[in-house]
Amino acid sequence: MTPPISVGPADRLFMFGGVGLGAGLTALEQVTGRPAVWATAQYESYARPGETVTFRVDERVRGNQVSQARVTATTGGREVLTVISALGRRDLPERGQWTLAPRVAPPEDCPPRQLWSGRHPDDIHGRLDFRIAHGAMHGPRSGGGLAPDGHTILWARPNPALFPAGQPIDTAFVCMVADYVPSGVGPSLGRDAGGNSLDNSIRFHRMVETDWLLCDVQIHGVANGFAHGRMHIFAQTGELIATASQSLILRLWD
Repeated sequence: MTPPISVGPADRLFMFGGVGLGAGLTALEQVTGRPAVWATAQYESYARPGETVTFRVDERVRGNQVSQARVTATTGGREVLTVISALGRRDLPERGQWTLAPRVAPPEDCPPRQLWSGRHPDDIHGRLDFRIAHGAMHGPRSGGGLAPDGHTILWARPNPALFPAGQPIDTAFVCMVADYVPSGVGPSLGRDAGGNSLDNSIRFHRMVETDWLLCDVQIHGVANGFAHGRMHIFAQTGELIATASQSLILRLWD
């Protein structure tokens, strides 16, 4: 564990949930030799910088085209997260897409997000380049108060300042971006708020090459100290790559 795959206050970093899900799915794909179709991660404890996290894959059922498998991540004798998943590919000609990408300005015409001043300078947030196409990200919106729609649209890519040779947008990167559903909680409430993920579920429609991901975030609701939301993830061409959802423990920082 190192700061570049961590989040949290500078003195209390922990592994970013999307990194855990992405690493788990990468291990599952390598062991089974099949691409991910669906996965759910349950987060059980924190992994801190300096610790070593071990991912152990268990392919429970292997069919002709689909595997049902899980991976458990542990450190220091405790479980950090568990991922259950289905992986495979079926060569059928039928294809369709009915969830459509929103129409927004291109990423170069959208403002970048502002990074939190209390973060570690080398944490994971600096490794992703986000542009805000609609709504706000992380903190309260201008004017405050409850948002009318709980809706945020973002462009995302690996930060070219840190990856000048480019970094492919693969399964692991999509998982990292999907873990930014909580970034819509603060703007939805009109407060400096976010949360800790209880889970992260992701369903892959079709991986395609793209320089940017278009992320359509919808916070469904906040109640009883928890928040729930989803993210549709598209390529620049509008092709659906994945859809993700999360439940999280609400945190208020104002």
